[in-house]
Formats: sequence, structure tokens, C-alpha cells
Amino acid sequence: NEKAVPREKIFQALETALATATKKKYEGEIEVRVEIDRKTGDYDTYRRWVVIADQAAMENPYAEITLEAAQIDQPEIQIGEYVE
Repeated sequence: NEKAVPREKIFQALETALATATKKKYEGEIEVRVEIDRKTGDYDTYRRWVVIADQAAMENPYAEITLEAAQIDQPEIQIGEYVE
């Protein structure tokens, strides 16, 4: 009696596993996002930083960036959004 696992669930599990493996390669607690092309199987890995108000609010320099620094490349970005 086989259970059919939806294809999308498999891709999501693979993306999570690849992101976890990537995080282990780097110092500190970084944020990583992996996106697998559903047709080709190719994937891209993105390092992510969450935007915070200022240096005083920084708790994790490996995964946070100040609003001022983020707006250099992305002027419209807001606090709580991610830079990749």
C-alpha cells in the first residue's frame, strides 16, 4: 500500500535540506534560501539578511543588515524584509 507524496512536498523538502546543508558550511547563524527549478532540477542558493532598524538593534551580524546599508542597493526596502 504505497502513499503518493505530492511532487511539490518533495521539492520543498529538498530545498529545506539543501539550505540546512549550506548553513553548516558557514560560520555563524546565517539565513539561506534554496530555489529548485521544478522542470530542470537546477537550483540556486541565496544568502539572506533581514533588514533591521539600526546597528543598536543588531543581534546577529551574520543574518542582519541595517536599513541604511540595505537601502544602498534597494532604496524601497523596509524593516523586516530580506536582502539576498
